[in-house]
Amino acid sequence: MDALRRVQSSTGDPAEADALLREAGGRFAFSRDPGSDFAFRVNQAGDEGVDVGVYRIDGEWQSDGEFDRFGVSGVFSGDYRWEIDGDRDSGYATPFLSRPGHELFGHGDDLTIVNVYITPERLTEVARQVYADDRIAPVFDSPRPIDPQRSLVMLQTLQVAAEYVRSGAIGHPLVRASLFHQLAVGALETFPLLRDGERAPVTRRAEATVYRRATRFIDDCLSLPITLGDVAAAAGTDLHTLTAVFRSRTGTGAGSYLRGARLSAAQVDRMAEPALSDAALAARWGFASEDRFRRAYGSAFGAAEGPR
Repeated sequence: MDALRRVQSSTGDPAEADALLREAGGRFAFSRDPGSDFAFRVNQAGDEGVDVGVYRIDGEWQSDGEFDRFGVSGVFSGDYRWEIDGDRDSGYATPFLSRPGHELFGHGDDLTIVNVYITPERLTEVARQVYADDRIAPVFDSPRPIDPQRSLVMLQTLQVAAEYVRSGAIGHPLVRASLFHQLAVGALETFPLLRDGERAPVTRRAEATVYRRATRFIDDCLSLPITLGDVAAAAGTDLHTLTAVFRSRTGTGAGSYLRGARLSAAQVDRMAEPALSDAALAARWGFASEDRFRRAYGSAFGAAEGPR
């Protein structure tokens, strides 16, 4: 997995803010005179394919430019109005998509915004895993979400991503792999993607083969930063079919199976190495925090066997 890189900085100089945005593949310019109360703070983490940036930008300002990457943005406080290809809207409570080659104009006032940047190469890789089509290259029809439900799910995912950046949980390879895959899939599912073809139904025999290959791969690779896209590829199918197969077989998705297998491995480790802390087990098995691990462990094995 690619090494983690971090950017944590603040400035009151618009030119320095422009330079910080270039860390995420942006070619942007803030207004040269945004006002004396302008302040730009960034907490960003990522790798060669995906970056998550949490920004606080005080004062009233304008910006224009574009990114080399796809960007999914969610505004969580303040006011932000965007314009892309003549389409205009408020960024508050509804995520929007920026695309390479499409200029973004923004006007903000005392803003907290979370941006996820995904390279075309990484998004193409995930799209080919998700849709089991080696020819697909993501092309989006609009910067707006497909519907309110997907919009809400994407905003919740952005909030989780911001929490992981702030807490440092994004430094754990298993957590980061899962989060970055979820963000890429979220972008593909939230915004209108132009693609052709429908999925063929899965036969019972094919379903059994997919399930057997997927569970074997998960069990063999538990300690590695695998994603559900990797599981689908190992099973020779796409992500949607993988989900359908696991729901048919277990009543839950493949993600639940992976999480349960890692919890079982954590239980074995806890019995074999009693000195291991909950925090160490959480980090080893891909849980973003000790508290999340405790809750999941207690739910899986009961309060009596829950971690101390």
